[in-house]
Amino acid sequence: MVPRIGIAASAILLSTAIASAQTDTLRALRAEYRCPIVDRLDRIFDHPKPTDFLDRFLAVTLVAHPHGYVQCMFVDNRTKILCEASSGYHYDKAGAPRTFFLPRSAIEALGKLGFSTNDSRGNFRYEADIGAPPDFNAIADLILTALHDGYGARAGETLRFNAPFAPRATSKCVPVS
Repeated sequence: MVPRIGIAASAILLSTAIASAQTDTLRALRAEYRCPIVDRLDRIFDHPKPTDFLDRFLAVTLVAHPHGYVQCMFVDNRTKILCEASSGYHYDKAGAPRTFFLPRSAIEALGKLGFSTNDSRGNFRYEADIGAPPDFNAIADLILTALHDGYGARAGETLRFNAPFAPRATSKCVPVS
């Protein structure tokens, strides 16, 4: 006789398996991309032109996604981080009808990370104090988790970086798992 598992028990087992798989894929994404992000954040934060704040940003784009990116910049005299996750609001030209919307599940995932979930006037925003010294690993993890959960980024996929003060990583970062 084969034991029968109830629907609720099956759902719990399935959600546990899915959560485990997501943890593995996020871990792999972090292993591949955390250091290049941490390195750039560190160099942007320490850039010698603190008044040139408009270029003190890092945008990380998932190349395979039509509009998947997260961008962060240091604000308030480098005491806070302000991040935006793409909502699709700026996908079309100004005045044209909006054609790109993230799925509700992606918006909910970004909301769980602390991003705003209202995309009626722009991107999803996140703002937080960064502490002294700043925890660049935590900021990198926020960016990568947003790309993973909100836009489906996975290890092995190409991420593109735009950071005027740190166009290339220097690999001084020590990987942390």
